[in-house]
Amino acid sequence: MKKVGTVALVVNKDGNQIELIDAFSDDQEIELLEKAFSDGEEDPIEMVYQLREKALKEDEEFGDYVEELLSYPFLSPQIQDHGLNWLRSKMKIEEYRKSEEEATQVIAEHALKIYQGDQSKTDFTLAGPTAQVKIRVFEVDSQAERGSDEEDTAA
Repeated sequence: MKKVGTVALVVNKDGNQIELIDAFSDDQEIELLEKAFSDGEEDPIEMVYQLREKALKEDEEFGDYVEELLSYPFLSPQIQDHGLNWLRSKMKIEEYRKSEEEATQVIAEHALKIYQGDQSKTDFTLAGPTAQVKIRVFEVDSQAERGSDEEDTAA
């Protein structure tokens, strides 16, 4: 049985020009992106960035709490061990996230070339010997992007 992940590409189409805006591999972010596009949200990517920002803020707040807790002079050894284990886990998770982000970018670049060759391919699968990656392509209309840019400069 092969592992199946998903990478979502958000592309900007302007005539024959296709530009990769961003790529996502987190299931929760992709689900939010799909919902935002299906609901006709004005800036679907911004919703994902807000979700990321909220999660990062919560993570930082908890990390600050653990660090503060570890600074107490009379902390029980058991709590110290839990705090240190959490910090070690956090470091490993960050390494994993960086690796996943790099892999997502490599996959996205390859998928973008396939999409540029055949723009009808907005939902397809890339497969290797031990893994499969489902590719979803979301198109952002460059006219809509220009319209929101014009509104920003007019304000």
